[in-house]
This record gives sequence, C-alpha cells and structure tokens, in this order.
Amino acid sequence: MRRALPLFAMLASAGCQSGLTDGAELASLDEAYFRCKVQPVVTKSCSMFVCHGDARRYYKVFGRNRLRYGLSEDERNATMTDVERRFDFDATRAQVDLEDPESSFLLLKPLDEAAGGYFHGGATEFGQGDVFLSREEQDFQTILAWVKGATEDPTCIEPGSDL
Repeated sequence: MRRALPLFAMLASAGCQSGLTDGAELASLDEAYFRCKVQPVVTKSCSMFVCHGDARRYYKVFGRNRLRYGLSEDERNATMTDVERRFDFDATRAQVDLEDPESSFLLLKPLDEAAGGYFHGGATEFGQGDVFLSREEQDFQTILAWVKGATEDPTCIEPGSDL
C-alpha cells in the first residue's frame, strides 16, 4: 500500500495539466466568402448523411436537404438558419491553420494522398476517391483562397437561399 500511494498521487496529478480545456483561437476569415463560396462546396462535397451530415461526426455540416438543427424532416429544405450558418462557419474555420493556411486540415483531409493529402475514410468507403484528387480542382482552389484571406462582398447572395 505504501508503494501504491506515491504512484497514485503521481498519476492523479498528471491528469491536472492546465490549459487542456482552453478554447483555441478561431481563424479570422471572411464570413461572406464562406457563406457564398465555401459553404456550397462543403454542402455539396461533405454534408451527405453518411458523411459529415451525420450529427455524430466531430466535423458536422448543416445544409439544405441535409442535416438540420432543430427542424423537422418536413422543413429540411428550408433556407439555412443563422444558427446553422454560424455553426458551419465556426466548425469549418476551426480546421484552418493560422500559421500555415495551406497546411490546414480543412484542405489536406479531403485531398487525395497522392496529391499530398491525408487519409480520408470517404475515399475508400464509397469507392469514388477523395473529394479533391488534385490541388488544381476549382473547389479546392475556392477553399484555398478563403484560408489565405479571400474576401467577398458582404451583400452576396448565397446559393440556395430564398432571396
């Protein structure tokens, strides 16, 4: 018992490291560019119910006719709510590397490994390959421009809105 007490004290104090629950700073990126250019790419490419439109995923995406927040199935095609837009914006920019935007998880996770990306389960799960097969694809370039600071007119009308 005497030997176990110091070991227990050491293990207990190891779990008390400070800062583990501190929030990370979110990238300061343009909301209008996200809403009008990036959100449509993410909705089209990532938000299917079996992918990131699944509420159990750590990175989940809301979208019309996809995962919705607090709406019934009959309301699934309604215009996205402000809460859903804010959630998608924050969840997506949380995957941006502030110090090296081009190395952001947001870009490399859906990029084919042969093009320098990371393993992505969706590439093999559905037999369609990764979301982006190369860095030259237009949708990849759209997201890349955003993580590098591209901006859009705040009055832009997002695709799929009822405006």
